[in-house]
Amino acid sequence: MEPSSLTDAPKHHPDCCLAISRPLLKTLVSTLPRAPRLVLSIGSGSGLLEATLLRFAPDQVDIIGVEVSQTVNKHLPESNTFFVNGTWALHAEAQTAAAWMFVYPREPKLVQLYLETRSSDDLRTIVWLGPRSDWEDYASVFELGDAFKITLIEDCGAAAYELMAVMSRT
Repeated sequence: MEPSSLTDAPKHHPDCCLAISRPLLKTLVSTLPRAPRLVLSIGSGSGLLEATLLRFAPDQVDIIGVEVSQTVNKHLPESNTFFVNGTWALHAEAQTAAAWMFVYPREPKLVQLYLETRSSDDLRTIVWLGPRSDWEDYASVFELGDAFKITLIEDCGAAAYELMAVMSRT
């Protein structure tokens, strides 16, 4: 999707669970670390959000999608896509990324596995985007002690029933 086709109101697209808007992309750009610091979008699906974000802020965000199947990705360039061998497989590049992004993750346990294997202080930011009603299932997973602060972004530019949670290193 071209940034010029974005609107200020969140809009659903066939290839993305999350409603996308110009304000949402602005919020993500202001939240995620600046390029060349790496952002991993874990479970990127079709890559529509990530590809749109790259087009929206090409010099500001360096984002790579992580997905299981090569056939799922429709939008991200091959150079911005990593693949893992299964739904519970972790990508080694997560250890060097400055940020992780989880958009409509299916299972809190995968997020927890990533967090449990975190061995570097390079990770500065974690973004979770999904239905407000799902946040309760994930909130305890993201309680990372004093190292990270959780901020719920109520007006992030997503649909009214969606929420953005940001975990930032203190």
